Amino acid sequence: MVRRTLLFLGGLLVAGTTVVVTQPLWAFAALAWTMPRIVWLIETKEPLVALSFDDGPSPEHTPQVLEILAKHRAHATFFLIGDRAIAHPELVDRLRSEGHEVGSHYFTVRSTVQVSDGDFLANLTRTEDVLGLRGPIKLFRPPGGKIRPSQLRLAEDRGYRVILGSAYPYDGYHPPSAYIRWLVTKNLAPGVIIILHDGIADPSRTVAALEAILTAGERKGLRFVTVGELLRTRKD
Repeated sequence: MVRRTLLFLGGLLVAGTTVVVTQPLWAFAALAWTMPRIVWLIETKEPLVALSFDDGPSPEHTPQVLEILAKHRAHATFFLIGDRAIAHPELVDRLRSEGHEVGSHYFTVRSTVQVSDGDFLANLTRTEDVLGLRGPIKLFRPPGGKIRPSQLRLAEDRGYRVILGSAYPYDGYHPPSAYIRWLVTKNLAPGVIIILHDGIADPSRTVAALEAILTAGERKGLRFVTVGELLRTRKD
């Protein structure tokens, strides 16, 4: 009995690890069903994929990403850190002028899980003011993808949609560029939201994989758009 139990638990661990590493799209459909107030992917009839970048703006790396996107006529949503946006307002303006979308990624890179609701709301509002976010729908991605239910309610009360995604190659942890390219490319399908990073210390592997990701999407007949544009195509 003990041996069978250990084998069962070991099998669950292997299965869980496999899902985390390979990220099959059905897993995100299940997450969307269990947590419908968070946007993981969008049901759409259009051949569109949303591309997003976190933790910027970065004066060194964000322009590199913008050059590649312009080459492919692709657009993206940049979830920006408030205090970094204060330091580089010219990059925030450039993002918008080139047709990209700006969303909130909180005021600092710290997780909000241990932050009081009062501090959370204050920093959410401060970032909103810095970025000049306007409704009726504003986009928020919590740092680390973690948010308490009370914070989710506060964000919704201020008109935010909380956005995660359905293709995240853990590029903030510096996996090989080949893994980033493989994970995102295999998940390219209408309605998917890709999470990448331009604001981490060394996003060179992400930048190296981006061209191949965009090319693979083009070959599948997909167009890369902002999260907001994808949301507007949601199938009723």
